[in-house]
Amino acid sequence: MAVEPLTPERRRALTRQHLLEAAAVTFARRGFHSASLDEVAAAAGFSKGAVYSNFKNKEDLFLTLLDERLQREFATAKDALSHDPAVSELSELVSRLMWDDDWTALQLEFSLYAVRNPHARAKLAALRRQAIDETERMIRADYERRGVAPQIAPRVVATLVLAIFRGLGLEHLVDSDLVDPPTVEAILALLTGIEAQPPALPG
Repeated sequence: MAVEPLTPERRRALTRQHLLEAAAVTFARRGFHSASLDEVAAAAGFSKGAVYSNFKNKEDLFLTLLDERLQREFATAKDALSHDPAVSELSELVSRLMWDDDWTALQLEFSLYAVRNPHARAKLAALRRQAIDETERMIRADYERRGVAPQIAPRVVATLVLAIFRGLGLEHLVDSDLVDPPTVEAILALLTGIEAQPPALPG
């Protein structure tokens, strides 16, 4: 088996990934505001200088972590829909999702922080739009697979789906019993029913 040389570029990539993993644990335990870059560096076994050589500040570190997580979640969803014959409907895919209360709390905390910080708000908005773009692509692909013409613009459906599940995550954070499988299935059925209605005739 060939061993990949530990070049400076690869070493830097490994350091960056290790810092992101340490940041995920530290943010989950301490929260965005309370966590410090010193704690992230200590958890990763590096100096604080290693953090600053890879990320501008704590905000940049969190946004990078958020972007990576979103990309990983979409990759998992697309892989499941493409290769797992048991996952043929959105409801079946959602039923396999695990609500992550720590991550939901972190996103809420950072969203409130971003509202009062224009730079962070712009970056967060860009990531939200990327999530909508990716969801829209998945929805369009599903329409094409089923040979069905959408009655509602796929982007509208994508925005609605993400907003609803973000809200469900908040409900689960406060009272997990409110977000049980039957509730999720009912919401999906409602969305499907709305989408399936023929467009209203003018006049």
